[in-house]
Amino acid sequence: MKKLFALLLVLALGITPVLAESAWQDGVFTGAAAGMGGDVCVEVTISGGKIESVVVTDHKETAGISDPALETIPAAIVEAQSTDVDSVSGATITSDAIKAAVDAALLAAQGVEVEEEEAKPVPESADVVVVGYGFAGMNASLQAAKDGAHVVLLEKTEQRGGSMRLAGGTLSGAGTKMQAEAGIEDSPELFYEEIVSRNADIGGEDNYLPDVAKYYCEHSGEAVDWLDSLGCDMGDRSVGQPSLYQPMKVARVYSTGSSASYLEKVGELVDEQIELGNIEVFFNTSATDLLQTEEGVVHGVTYTTEDGTEGSIEAGAVILCTGGYGHSEELLKEYNFQNVLTTAPASNTGDGLRMAVKAGAAVKNMDYCSTYAGGLYTSASGFVRSQNIRIKDFPYMIFVNAQGERFCDELGNADGSDYDAITSWWKKGDNVVYIVFDQAMIDQLHEDGMPVISGDTDWTKFDAAVESAESIFKGETLEEAAELAGVDAEGLAATIERYNGFVENGVDEDFGRTRLMKEFTGGPYYILRTIPYVMITSGGPVMNDKCEVLTEEGTPIPGLYQAGEIAGNAAVIGHTTLGGVSNTDCVVFGQRAGSCAAAYALALGE
Repeated sequence: MKKLFALLLVLALGITPVLAESAWQDGVFTGAAAGMGGDVCVEVTISGGKIESVVVTDHKETAGISDPALETIPAAIVEAQSTDVDSVSGATITSDAIKAAVDAALLAAQGVEVEEEEAKPVPESADVVVVGYGFAGMNASLQAAKDGAHVVLLEKTEQRGGSMRLAGGTLSGAGTKMQAEAGIEDSPELFYEEIVSRNADIGGEDNYLPDVAKYYCEHSGEAVDWLDSLGCDMGDRSVGQPSLYQPMKVARVYSTGSSASYLEKVGELVDEQIELGNIEVFFNTSATDLLQTEEGVVHGVTYTTEDGTEGSIEAGAVILCTGGYGHSEELLKEYNFQNVLTTAPASNTGDGLRMAVKAGAAVKNMDYCSTYAGGLYTSASGFVRSQNIRIKDFPYMIFVNAQGERFCDELGNADGSDYDAITSWWKKGDNVVYIVFDQAMIDQLHEDGMPVISGDTDWTKFDAAVESAESIFKGETLEEAAELAGVDAEGLAATIERYNGFVENGVDEDFGRTRLMKEFTGGPYYILRTIPYVMITSGGPVMNDKCEVLTEEGTPIPGLYQAGEIAGNAAVIGHTTLGGVSNTDCVVFGQRAGSCAAAYALALGE
């Protein structure tokens, strides 16, 4: 299959080719485009000038997450006779890749030959090098260029967007126009007070960085308003509380329409700077190390291109926007978990963290990582989470440890105020939590239309998981199920007997559970072995409010800046969870890093 490099570059920049249906020739045509895990390849059959079929012939997308797109987008394209179809929510990257690949095939069906573009050489110098073309990297590059710097942007993958391509659209900010429209009074001071008080409640006053947290609170509202002013999709413009986590004292969370609109609108501004020559972008180019003098001054990076070419760029400043380390099983196990899965992009392997530490950076909050509960391991997906059970307000189940003992109120408060405590799988020894049902509960869930595995509406994944016995274990007796799952049978039997008494009496004497309780009545029994899964990481190199990366002594490493997930959201909010911070952070500190790095680099030439 001929690689349509120029076309894919056009698609990476968000430009869709115009397709003339009347010009389609009959035949079978192929196309490819970058998905989440690699190229998605398609075969498009044209008959009588119409799209007869679309078949995905090869892909490396994540099982479970990508399945809805793989199943529905090809059929939707055939029905619409166009790639102008809606992407599947939760599988946007795969949806867009299928559509882009079909666009490539349809261009071939028009007889359009796109010659492979000769790669532009990476320049030997720049004012500012930005490593990583995610949302933080976009904002950092844009601001540095607007402030007069020549920017070289290196991206290890084929496309821009980073983690934001997987993220929801949630934002947070204080003193926004949307709050004013809703009659909500708020201020940066109130936001900061909330961060301080929440960390005080858990004894975590030393976890967040006060200057960084204050800067975020002071500029978060401006960031939300700026995205709003660009025409980003803000949904119904409602201001509310996080859907899962502890409510804030003031409503300042914005569950907006789509993060894709942020990439689109900010991307348009970046594209303008690219056209002006102020930003040069190089895809499939990985930064491998920082150039640093004996005195510790960072003055550029080394890199490797897709074809193995190695080189270096001299620069006045470097901004690391490489994302976190959520797709590095090695680092997650070193810092956080014995057992863990991931839904982080495959590119988030801690590259920036490793480079910063080698350059002398201090790190903070590496012992903490916010996580999602209820991941189910499958050998087909390995480290990548493809299946999970939704935890919030899921009825009937009980949680136990390997000794068969309950350890919390499984549902907690209806407002989600203790969600972090309930789902802190990372605190549970080996990070394994066992979830127990009996057959009557499973039958009731069937009747209620609530599949155990999220999204498994026809229960086929559940049945297959029971058959494979990798994470779901079924036994005719409690003892049999416990033995298969590796849970102490006597301890579990005693726990269920005690729990049934609580259900009968209407009082959970151990943990105060009051909701969605159901007595265990007999086998078969089902035990799910669940482990946490990570989307973003929370710790990283220490920085100040100028985004300068700091040493153990608290002094800036000259010429080194960072923004986005690499810094870890714990720098802003400590060991707590506040909805929308990680997305807004990419604007707040992306712009700050770009501005400070540009000023530093340009001053060197004066």
